[in-house]
Amino acid sequence: VRAAPSCASSCREPRYVPADEMLSAKYILANSFATAHICRLRNVRISSREHRRPPVRTNMLNSRGSSAGEMISVVELLSTCVDAAQRGCAEIRAVHQSGGQLASTLKDVDDPRSALTEADTNAQNVIISALRTTWPGLRIVGEEEEKCEADQASGKEGVFLRRDLCSDEVAAGAGGLEQWAEPLDVLTVFIDPVDGTREFVEGRLAAVQCLIGIACRGRAVAGAIGLPFPEGTTEAAPTTVVWGIAPPGAATGIRGTACGERDPRRVRSRLVPAPTTGSVSGSVCVTGDSANECLAAARAVVVQGGGAHVVIGGAGNKILAVAEGRADVAIMHFGTSLWDTCAPEAVLRACGGKVTDLFGAPLVHSATRPGEGLLNDLGVLATAPGLALVDAAGRDHAQLAEAMRGDARLQATLLAVPSRMGNPIAFNIPQAADIARNLDGTLLVASWVGQRVVSALCGGIGGEGEDGSFKLRGYSAPESCAVRGLMSNACRLELCWEREDAEAAGMVSSCFYKVVCLGDLEYARIKAATQPLKIARDVRSAAVEAAFLSCKPVTAALAAAGVKVPRCFDADLRPCEGDLLASAFALLLEDFSPRDQWRQVALLSPSQTRSALAALARQHATFMPAAITARMRDAASKTSVDGKAPCGDGGPGATLLTEAAAAVWPSGTYWQPDFQPASQMTELADIWRDIHYPSFAAAFAAELPDISPEALITVGERLQLVAVALGAEAHPFSEDHAVGSGWAVEWKTVIHGDPKAGNIFFREATAAGTDIGGVWEVGLIDFQWTGFGLGASDVAYIICAACAPESLGYGADGKCREDPGAVAALLDHYHAELCLALTKNGAATSVEAAAARWTRQAVQMQYESCMLDLCRCVFGYQWVRVNASPATLHKNKSSMGRNSYNKSLPNAMWLVRECDALLTARKLREDGGGMA
Repeated sequence: VRAAPSCASSCREPRYVPADEMLSAKYILANSFATAHICRLRNVRISSREHRRPPVRTNMLNSRGSSAGEMISVVELLSTCVDAAQRGCAEIRAVHQSGGQLASTLKDVDDPRSALTEADTNAQNVIISALRTTWPGLRIVGEEEEKCEADQASGKEGVFLRRDLCSDEVAAGAGGLEQWAEPLDVLTVFIDPVDGTREFVEGRLAAVQCLIGIACRGRAVAGAIGLPFPEGTTEAAPTTVVWGIAPPGAATGIRGTACGERDPRRVRSRLVPAPTTGSVSGSVCVTGDSANECLAAARAVVVQGGGAHVVIGGAGNKILAVAEGRADVAIMHFGTSLWDTCAPEAVLRACGGKVTDLFGAPLVHSATRPGEGLLNDLGVLATAPGLALVDAAGRDHAQLAEAMRGDARLQATLLAVPSRMGNPIAFNIPQAADIARNLDGTLLVASWVGQRVVSALCGGIGGEGEDGSFKLRGYSAPESCAVRGLMSNACRLELCWEREDAEAAGMVSSCFYKVVCLGDLEYARIKAATQPLKIARDVRSAAVEAAFLSCKPVTAALAAAGVKVPRCFDADLRPCEGDLLASAFALLLEDFSPRDQWRQVALLSPSQTRSALAALARQHATFMPAAITARMRDAASKTSVDGKAPCGDGGPGATLLTEAAAAVWPSGTYWQPDFQPASQMTELADIWRDIHYPSFAAAFAAELPDISPEALITVGERLQLVAVALGAEAHPFSEDHAVGSGWAVEWKTVIHGDPKAGNIFFREATAAGTDIGGVWEVGLIDFQWTGFGLGASDVAYIICAACAPESLGYGADGKCREDPGAVAALLDHYHAELCLALTKNGAATSVEAAAARWTRQAVQMQYESCMLDLCRCVFGYQWVRVNASPATLHKNKSSMGRNSYNKSLPNAMWLVRECDALLTARKLREDGGGMA
C-alpha cells in the first residue's frame, strides 16, 4: 500500500472547521487505519505527504532556517508575494529605462523566443532574497535558478515584505479565508520573474508580467501578477499587481489589485467586439503564435462552429485576459512551465474560472513532479466563468475538455508522451486521459501497469519464466467506459500485451482504475463544509477497500466459497489527517470486463436478485463464527493425521478472523447511525410531514390507495419514535451498541455494506463454464463500507435499493403489485442459501440442522429492523439530498448509479408501503408484548 497526502479544498463557501469539531473525524482515522496491517499487504503503499519534505531539484531554492511544522497564514504569504511582485516590476522597469533589455542571451540556442535578460535575473534576485528573508524555510521554485543560486550562496539578504496588503479585501469577502493557515512545508512558491521575456526584448511591453504563485500540496491557491507596464508604456499608468486567492477545488475566491489600479477600460475591453444583435458568435480564444500541431488542434476544437482566434504573447497575459473578460478561452501547448501557470491559475480561479490541462485534469504544481522538467506536459486549457453562454455550441469547461479527449490529433499526442500510454492496438477512440493519471498528476505509465498486473498474477516473480516475460505494449482508456461520480472517478484500461498468447497464458485483457482525489470533487467539498465527520469516514473507506481486496486469507476464503471479487493489482493510499480533503487514493483492480461476458444492469431482475442474494449468503456464511470454528477444527484434524500444518487458511479461522478484523470496519455500511448526523434521529417527523408527504401526496393517492392518509402522513413520526432502537438492532457491533454476547454473536459476519446494483456484475452461468448453482454468476465490487454486521443488512439493502419492481412482486408495467409474497420468497431463498453454505463450511451437519439453529424467523426479524433503519437514512437524508418527487425520480430513471428508490416510482412506493407495514407490525408486537 502506498499512502501520501494530497491537497486542501473547500466548497463554494469554504468553512474552516474548528479543531474541536474535527476530534471525531481524527478519531476515525487514528482508530480505524490499521496501518501496520496494511503495510504488510502486497501491492499496497501508504505514505503521508503531509509530513514529507521533497528532495531539492535543480531549480528549487530552499531557504535557510527551515521550520517544517510551522503554520503560516496563506493570506499573509500572498501579501508578501504581492509586495515582492511590485519590487520585481520595479527592477524590470529600471532595466527597460536603462536599455538593459538589449543585453539578452538565449536559454535555448535553437529557440529565438527563449531570451534571458538582465531584467529576469535582477527581478528574481530581488524577489527570492526578500521572500527568503521574510519566510525562512519557504520552498521556492524560480525559473532563472543559476544566477539566483549563486546569489543565495553569497549570503545577500533581502528586505522584510509587507503582510497586510490583501487583508482588508480578504476579510470583507466570504468564506473565512483570513483564517486560512497551512504548514510551511506543504506550500511552494513558483516565480517567473519576467513572463514574456521575448515580448520585453521586442518592445511589446503590455504582455510583460512578473508572476509569483503559491501552490498548496500541488494545487495553485494564490498568486500575484505584477504588471510593470499596465498600458504598454512606462509613461502611462504605474506598476499594478493583480492578485487572487481560492482554496483548492473552490469554485471561486477573492481577487484584488494593489500598488495601483487597473484601467477599467482595459479590463472591460474585449479583444474581439461582441455582436450588437445579441446573438452568440462564439468564444474568443487566445493563444501564442507557435506552429505546434497540438495547439492548432486544440484551437480548432474551441472555435468549432464559431468563434475568434487572437494571438497574444505571454502565458500569464493570456490567462489574465480570460480573468478580466477580454477573452473566454486561453490555450497553451505542451511546453509551458509550472511557474508560467501557478499565479495566473489562482487569479482566474478566484474570478470563478477554471484551469486544467487540455484533457480536463487539474494542473499539478509540485516541485517534485516526476518527469523531465517542471512542465505542463499535456498543455493548458483556461476558461472564463459563464463560457457556455458565449460558446457557439453552449459548451462549458468540462465539455470543451471532453471534446479535446475525442479529437484524433490530440489523441496522437498521448502516444507521443514518452513512456506513458505505450502503443495499444485501439487508440482511435476518445480517451479518458483525465482519469488515467497517477496521484502525482501524470499519465499512467504502460510499463508500470504491466508490472503491477504481472506481479499480482505471477506471485511477484515479475512474469519471468521459461516462456519469457509478459510485457505490456500499451493500454487504452476508453471514454465510453469512464465513470465520473460524486466521490470517485474510474476508467477501464484495455491492455495490449506484446505476447499474442498472453491472455491464454493467464494475463488479463483489462483492468479497472479507480481514483479518489477528494479536493477535486465538488460533492466532497460540500460534505467537508456541512458534515466534516463524513469526510473522515470517506477517507477511511478507501483504505478499507484496499486492505480487504489485498488480504490474501480473506480473498482465498471468498474464492473457496465461490464469491467473485476483483484482485487488487496496486493501491496508492495518501491519507492526510491534517486536511482530510487533501487525501487521495488510487486502486488498480481486476476488471469484470464485457469481453468476458460480464455486465451490469440498472435494476436486478428476479433471477439476478436471487443469484446476488446467494452470493452474499456464501460470503456471510464464510465469516460467521460457527463456520470459522468448524474450519479451524477441520484444519487441526488434518494436521494431527499427516503432521503437516494446513495450507490456504493457515490457521484457517484464527488467521482469517484476525486479518479480516484488521482490514474492515468494526461495523459495516455507510448508513449506520455512527456514520450519519444525529439529526436523522430527531428530524424525521418534520422532514416527512413538511417535505416528502407534500411531494408525493398525489402519488400516494394513486399508488397506495389501500393505506389511509392518516397512516401515510405519520410515517416519519412513527419511524422517529423507534429510530434509535432500530439503529442498535440493525448495527449491533457499532461502537455505541457493541454486543459481546447474546443473539447477535452467532450472526456476526463480514458484510459487503453497499450491494447496490452498480456494485454487482452478472455473467450467465453457462458463460462462466462452472456450476455455481444459479442462473447467473455474480461479481461484487466496491468494498469501501465492508465490515462486521448482520447479513440481513445486505439483504435489506439489495431489496430496498437494487431490485427491479418485478422482483418485488409488481407486474412488468410496474403498475400493479401482482405477488405480495415476492419479498418473503426472496428471504426464503437467502435463508436456504445461507444454511446450505453454513453446512458446506462444516458449521452444521445438515441443511436442516443449520435451519434449526439459524432460523428463518430470526432472518425475518433482522430484515425488518434493517429495512426500517434504511428508511431512516433514505427519508432523513437521501431523499432530501436529491429533492425526491415523482418528477425527479422520472428524470433519474436512466441512471445506472442511483439507487432504485431515487429513480423508480414503483420502488419508492414499495419502500413507503413496506415501511408502513413494518412499523405497524412492530407496534402490534410491542403492544402485545412480543419480540420487537
